[in-house]
Amino acid sequence: MIMKTISSVNNSTIKAITGLIQKASLRKKSDVFVVEGKRELQLAYKGGFTIDTVFCCPTLFESTTVETWSAQNLGTKNIVLVTEDVYKKISYRNKTEGIIALVKKKAFDLDSIVFKNVNPLILVIENIEKPGNIGAMLRTGDASNIDCLLVAEPKTDIYNPNVIRSSVGGFFTVPIGVASNEDIIEFLKQNQIATYAASLQKSISYEKIDFSAPTAVIVGTEATGLSEFWTRKSKSNIKIPMLGTLDSMNVSVAAAILLFEATRQRDFYRDIKGI
Repeated sequence: MIMKTISSVNNSTIKAITGLIQKASLRKKSDVFVVEGKRELQLAYKGGFTIDTVFCCPTLFESTTVETWSAQNLGTKNIVLVTEDVYKKISYRNKTEGIIALVKKKAFDLDSIVFKNVNPLILVIENIEKPGNIGAMLRTGDASNIDCLLVAEPKTDIYNPNVIRSSVGGFFTVPIGVASNEDIIEFLKQNQIATYAASLQKSISYEKIDFSAPTAVIVGTEATGLSEFWTRKSKSNIKIPMLGTLDSMNVSVAAAILLFEATRQRDFYRDIKGI
């Protein structure tokens, strides 16, 4: 099979890829997004995403031939070869493996979410702006085996490359839903899931809460916290005691503490995993 080679950084396809990386407005209009790295692409394919086009720099790609590897691991032979200069133009990671791809988007609607655990554990994030925090919470969500991460009233494009990069693959392993506050709370009510809002207002220390039943943990921005929508409508407001001078911590850290308390109460899912 003869593969096309791109050697100019001014090529229209390369410009389109850099546009997708840099501009949310272009990502919103496109039906594909950019994923870099072998592991992330393999997880994307395993997670049901369709790999559209692979771009590979042969001098940086350490494996078998890219055609063989791509066919075996990504289900595609639609490959374009690029020079090192071109690859550096479209790469957005500090360390690179010489492979990047355009991947077909999925619709992150609530109807597509299927719970994998008997007692679902869900993380809801409201108004989170920093892509790195969203990615970190997806990574934590994978580690704590949550059923899904729900993005309420999104302020950041979920396909931002920094979300994907900082999730270290969690973007493809944790089911994601994006919706309004109203739609998400209705979804939780329909599935009989108790909601616990991380807030300092009229709150109970988190270790006193029983998270063993179907549970959704709700977190908001570090600057303003959760909206009254959640603090008023949740079963209980919960807090993590602050023992130092500051009164808050990074939202992704707070989410990790709360999720792992829930998994601890569930004996770390030993009844499900058989460990």
